[in-house]
Amino acid sequence: MGTTQRIGNGVKKDPNWGNLTTSVTSAAKAIEGLNKLDSEEKNSPQKDNPISKEDALRHVKQINKLDSRKNAHIKTSIERLVKIGGGSKNISSGKSNKIGRAGLKASSKLVSFFINVGNEGLQEALNKIGFGSLEGKSTEDIIDFLNDFCCDSDTGMDEAAAKSALCEVTKSLSEEVKGNVDSLEELMKTFVDTDSLSNLLCTFFGKYIYEYLWERLEERLRQIRGGQVSKATFDSIKKEIQGRVTLLNSNRPISKINWSGNEGKSEIEHIFETILKIEGE
Repeated sequence: MGTTQRIGNGVKKDPNWGNLTTSVTSAAKAIEGLNKLDSEEKNSPQKDNPISKEDALRHVKQINKLDSRKNAHIKTSIERLVKIGGGSKNISSGKSNKIGRAGLKASSKLVSFFINVGNEGLQEALNKIGFGSLEGKSTEDIIDFLNDFCCDSDTGMDEAAAKSALCEVTKSLSEEVKGNVDSLEELMKTFVDTDSLSNLLCTFFGKYIYEYLWERLEERLRQIRGGQVSKATFDSIKKEIQGRVTLLNSNRPISKINWSGNEGKSEIEHIFETILKIEGE
């Protein structure tokens, strides 16, 4: 995760950010409630004092109520992030000054690099971005350079979220080829020729949204609710976003995309917007 500025006084005075913070904190409170019920159940002397059917039913209802409350607040937190950014369309097209621009820039540069690898090979694609000769270089060297090229810096919150998300998805590429540079080249070429590049973008934007929320809110939540509850809250946020990514991947029609033209730009924005999209927005 990147390190950058956290919530400051100006943000705290912004009602939109306040509402987002409230949603995440409310989800954390529901998780605390679930933890308390779980602890009570584990510490209950059930062998000596068997629980009644009524108490058991009441316990299940409490769990279901808190779990539903947690899930509702998690979804609301993403909705409020979208509202802060001026709507999913503004964010996904780069028109928001809060979130979206760094993610779009990084993803577009990554796609452009993949296209160059597909058309001209890995060495020539790397030459174009100033990497130099592949001789004696590892896949980690290539990936690290590519991450820095796609993300100019990670000093701002938007930039830090994009860099963290990109590092996660490109790391998976290096792991898949087990450090073999030739295999990395073939993998990138395959991505352009199949729907794998779209899937990679779905994963990137999902991680990018998550990282942005984490950058903005994790430290404060940890301070007021503790590390365990903060981790559980952000695990729930990650699960919600991953669910959207999975749904998008399963429902998106497989088609050949011309990534180098306007079609490619539109596809990037469409993937981003669909993950952000709120029903009825």
